[in-house]
Amino acid sequence: MTTPVPLADLFTPEDLFASLEVSLTGINLLRPVYAPDGSTITDFAIAYLNPAGQRMTGLPEQPGGTLLDRFPHTIAEGIFQYYQRVFETGEQLTYHTNYQADGLDNFFQFSARRSGAHLVVSFTDTSDQDRSAVELALRESQAAAQAARAEAERERALLQALLTQAPVAIGLFQGEDVRVTAANSLMAAIWGYTPEQVVGRPLVEGVPELRGQGFDDLLREVLRTQVPVSGTETPAVMRRNGELKTTYYNFVYQPLYNAAGEVLGVIDVAVDVTEQVLARQQLEQLNQELETRVQARTQELTEANAQLTRTNVELDTFVYTASHDLKAPITNIESITLALRDTLPADVQQDEMIAHLLDLLEHTTTRFQATISQLTDLTKLQLAHAGPAESVNLAAVVESVRLDLVPVLTQANAHLTVEVTPDLLVSFSPANLRSSIYNLLSNAVKYRALDRPAQVRLRAFPAGSRVVLEVQDNGLGMSEVQQRQLFGLFQRLHTHVEGTGVGLYITKRLVENGGGTIAVQSHVAVGTTFTLTFPA
Repeated sequence: MTTPVPLADLFTPEDLFASLEVSLTGINLLRPVYAPDGSTITDFAIAYLNPAGQRMTGLPEQPGGTLLDRFPHTIAEGIFQYYQRVFETGEQLTYHTNYQADGLDNFFQFSARRSGAHLVVSFTDTSDQDRSAVELALRESQAAAQAARAEAERERALLQALLTQAPVAIGLFQGEDVRVTAANSLMAAIWGYTPEQVVGRPLVEGVPELRGQGFDDLLREVLRTQVPVSGTETPAVMRRNGELKTTYYNFVYQPLYNAAGEVLGVIDVAVDVTEQVLARQQLEQLNQELETRVQARTQELTEANAQLTRTNVELDTFVYTASHDLKAPITNIESITLALRDTLPADVQQDEMIAHLLDLLEHTTTRFQATISQLTDLTKLQLAHAGPAESVNLAAVVESVRLDLVPVLTQANAHLTVEVTPDLLVSFSPANLRSSIYNLLSNAVKYRALDRPAQVRLRAFPAGSRVVLEVQDNGLGMSEVQQRQLFGLFQRLHTHVEGTGVGLYITKRLVENGGGTIAVQSHVAVGTTFTLTFPA
């Protein structure tokens, strides 16, 4: 068996060079040119052309320059991308195209392979073939290519119009590196860059702030699954005025298809909602602060109310004790005064000094007794608060009070008119209701005008969910200043009539504590009208 002889022993460099010289196939030796960062091939330097290649291209053996300088249309024809792929993958691939640009008009066939730091390209054209059949195929292929390019140009123009005129931010992404192939100014503003700084680069390279935030992964997922993805008020850390800030967006990632139904890329439609989100967050924070303050204030009021309740209990105890404990000493003083008048000789009692002292003692005793009576009334008022509300027939209560006041009305020669329907009901404590009506009617008689017959009118009527009761008289009346003082504790506006000055104070407390209201209108020497409302 004959042992094969290595090719290196069969061919000398001179033999190899001679074979290139006589080859009918064009041979092109290219060297890649890289981007400044060394990441991608941006061009190929033309290092050598054999005679056949020189004849087909019209270039010298070592023409210098680069592929894109000499033949810029190699990008549109796909030749440049073909060279890139072969060099980067190490595959040996073939390619054919009808090249009608840069001074050439032939159908070319290519076969390329990487050899170390160079790319070796073998190519042929149709210049030595029967052109009739070839040209027919070429023309058909050319027409199809032109139609495809026209359709692509139309789609590109539509996309460009959409990007330019859309009122929202739009970006287009293509390829498993998510390269930005188009973006309008609104989308670029969201990113914080100009479109020129981002378009043509992978998203996380053009907008490095987005690296690690997952948006490029979402885009890849949409490309893989062809299922749209949307987000509402999605946070993204972006650069604003030189600082990284959290911003918020509503967005949709939608697959973009060509006429054949193939996925071209992903279109991103986004709206910046940062201002709305921040405003809502601020409002929520203010509401939370307000809620905290309300809770704190409620706690304060609860504690204050508890303290007030304790104080009221202590006050009730004090008032009761004071009124009870003072009765006996005052009674004793009154008895002593009477005993002095009974035992002192008449001439002694007629002494000016002794008579004055006895009068002072009696007057002081009377004032003490009035004070004790007032304290007793206040104690009754506190106890009256506990009266539960009931459904009370108003006409029956008024009639009961009228009967009790018959002697007073007769003595004062006063005329009382009552206008209350028999079935009118109010929701109130029966005892407190009777006390309030009694106090108003007795006051109307007590503060009558002596120069004319006393006329008192009581009427009641329903008003929605309330019952209104009016007590009107033609008595002395009150000035505006007196009306403002009317419901105060121990306020006596007419000193010529006996009273403790707590009656209307008690009435107001009884009415309001039962959910009612009381108001007054009065004119001096004309009369007074009290208007009360009660829950129906």
